[in-house]
Amino acid sequence: MPKIKIINDKNETVREIDCIGYNLQYVESTGNGQIRKILRLNNGKYDLRHWIKNQFYQPIAQKIKNRFKEKVPSFSNINIDKILFIEDTDYVGDEVKRTDDVMWIKKTPKQLKDITGYKFIIESREFWMERISNEQVIALIYSCLKRIEGDNLIDPDVRGWKEVIGTLGYGWETTMSPVPNLLEGFDEDDFSMLKKADKQMNMFDRAN
Repeated sequence: MPKIKIINDKNETVREIDCIGYNLQYVESTGNGQIRKILRLNNGKYDLRHWIKNQFYQPIAQKIKNRFKEKVPSFSNINIDKILFIEDTDYVGDEVKRTDDVMWIKKTPKQLKDITGYKFIIESREFWMERISNEQVIALIYSCLKRIEGDNLIDPDVRGWKEVIGTLGYGWETTMSPVPNLLEGFDEDDFSMLKKADKQMNMFDRAN
C-alpha cells in the first residue's frame, strides 16, 4: 500500500498517510509559484454513485495501447495516465433489451482537469461490466481509446468503429453470446479484480 510521508527540513515526519491512490499538488519554495501535480488516483469514491477504477482498467488500456500502437498511430500519443476511469455502481440495466451504453469516453471538465490533470474520463456501468466477457471489456476500451486524437475526441465511423463490428458483429457490447478471442497477451490475472456476473478489416489481425 502506498504511504505518503511529509517531512520538514529537519527530516522530522510531520504527517504520514496510508492511501490507495493520490493526487498531490504542491508549489516549490524555489519555483515560480506554479502548482505541480503528482497523479495516481487508483481506487476510491468519485461521487455518490461512481467509483474510480483506474487500478483495474488502466493496466488493460496500457496493454491495448502497446499492442495496437503500430496499427493505430494515434495510440502512440495517448498518455494512459491522463485518463480517469470511473464506474457507475448504482445503475441497473435491462438484460432483455440490452440497448443501453456500457462504456464511453468524454473530455474532462475544465475545472476538474485543472485540479487533477486528467484529460479524459472513461465511464462504465458496473451492471454490464459484471456480465460481459473479458473480450468485450478489451473491445470497449479499444473503442474509447480510438476516439482520442491529441487533446480532442473524434467520432467513430460507425458505432464502436467498423473494425470492431467487423470482428465481433452488431450488438457486440451487450451480447451474452461468446465473441472471438481478441488479443494475445491477456490472461485471467488481467481481469481478476473485475467483478464478473465478409472481408471487413479485423481489428485483431497482426500487422504484416
